Amino acid sequence: MYLRVIPRAFLTSALLLAGCGNNNEATGESVAAKAPPPQPEPYVVDLRAVGMRFAGPSEIPAGWTTFRFSNASGMTHFAIIDVPPEGIDAREMNDTVMAPFQDAMDGMNAGDEEAVNAAFARFPAWIADLTRAGGPGMVSAGLTGETTVYLAPGHYVIECYVKADGVFHSTSPGQGELGMVMDLTVTNDENGAPEPTPTATLAVRNTGFEWIGGGPVAGTNTVRVNFEEQQALPSFVGNDVHVIRVSDPDTINQTSDWMDWRTPDGLQDPAPAQFLGGINDLPAGAHGYFTVDLEPGDYALIAEMPDPLASGFVLPFSIK
Repeated sequence: MYLRVIPRAFLTSALLLAGCGNNNEATGESVAAKAPPPQPEPYVVDLRAVGMRFAGPSEIPAGWTTFRFSNASGMTHFAIIDVPPEGIDAREMNDTVMAPFQDAMDGMNAGDEEAVNAAFARFPAWIADLTRAGGPGMVSAGLTGETTVYLAPGHYVIECYVKADGVFHSTSPGQGELGMVMDLTVTNDENGAPEPTPTATLAVRNTGFEWIGGGPVAGTNTVRVNFEEQQALPSFVGNDVHVIRVSDPDTINQTSDWMDWRTPDGLQDPAPAQFLGGINDLPAGAHGYFTVDLEPGDYALIAEMPDPLASGFVLPFSIK
């Protein structure tokens, strides 16, 4: 009697054949495909304009954040995201920034240059350090706009300064009350949301707008906005993008005049055009996104600044 040594190569082949004998053809059983890993979802924040107030969460995680801005009021609104210095909240901004702005506006309406200068002199020294982190562009009553920006951990203040009867929406309606000003804290937690995939890309420079990748089409558009340059204008604003529907030949001229808050009728509700959203100021080198549904018709991109038409910040386009 002896032990027969089986070559290793033969054993390997036999094991492989044995495994093949247990496949789904032999057993009649199907092998379930391995489920793909779940895809990351957008992180959506529902923000509403209700009358002269914002309604939304006071705390969110960091990352790419899509603000679904629903205008449930009867007026035009936007939601610019301010980045104040550390320790400055909505209450402090109300007392030291919003109140002087309203006093300056009152002086402008009255033609009182001395009162205007006195109001501006009350601004705190830290206002030079105030920056912006985008936010939803102007949306007309009853409509909803979507804007996506990256928010790092920190404290932010959301505001709207469209006017009603000469009064900024951000102005306090009474002692101890806030107008359209809201605190937002972004925590160190990550929301895990992906960066949006654009259907078109827009460049914003100090000379105006330019489509640099694709362009608007009928249906849903997700526009990446590259803020290649940014500027500080005499009206305390910078480059931004808002979408309007052009209903007649006078729409663009009237809206261009309306975009300067320093005039009595500037940013005064009702607006001369229907606003569909957009994106507010971001620093030079940053980018964000806005999503807008477009049906056939005439439209334009326009900036909130003094005389955007003469400055190159009106870009008409049509959807066929």
